[in-house]
Amino acid sequence: MRTSMHSTRITALQSVTLLVAVLAGGVVGSHWFAAPAVDWQSLPIAHAVSANSDEAFAVCTAPIDSSTEGFFMLDFQTGDLSGGVLNQATGTFTGTYRCNVLTDLGFEPGAAKQPRFLLVSGMSNLRRSPAGPLGQSVLFVTDSSTGRTAAYGIPWNPQQAQKGFTSELVLLDVANPRGAAP
Repeated sequence: MRTSMHSTRITALQSVTLLVAVLAGGVVGSHWFAAPAVDWQSLPIAHAVSANSDEAFAVCTAPIDSSTEGFFMLDFQTGDLSGGVLNQATGTFTGTYRCNVLTDLGFEPGAAKQPRFLLVSGMSNLRRSPAGPLGQSVLFVTDSSTGRTAAYGIPWNPQQAQKGFTSELVLLDVANPRGAAP
């Protein structure tokens, strides 16, 4: 009988020892492997662009400058690429853009039957064009049937944006797949 009581004491002692070891390990580990504090204010700001489409429209967003983003929409039926920027003070669209992509992509007037397009934006460092200063993004429109892609610059003047403006997007270039002639 004495043997069984002795083994019970050892089991209880082992349990207490194990509990103390786990607690001590947790305390030491939390200090030793603690993650450094992150200064969230000093991290760079990430800007995310987005694009989406259905059978009638394609839309995308594009950074215009460090604090302004534009929204652009391509109507497949008409070929009209339009967009706008929100006024930072009023939260309303005070800057608008427009152009038609059909001719730029090689469609004959009135001959486009159910065209399909892709629309995405990309970063750019093109600051000037014959039309004036440009924003920091370019819009790319691709004809899904041929792969022909037109690149458009986005005119941008922050002072005009506060007053309101309407501007034509600037055709920068057209790329043809596999080196085909324009």
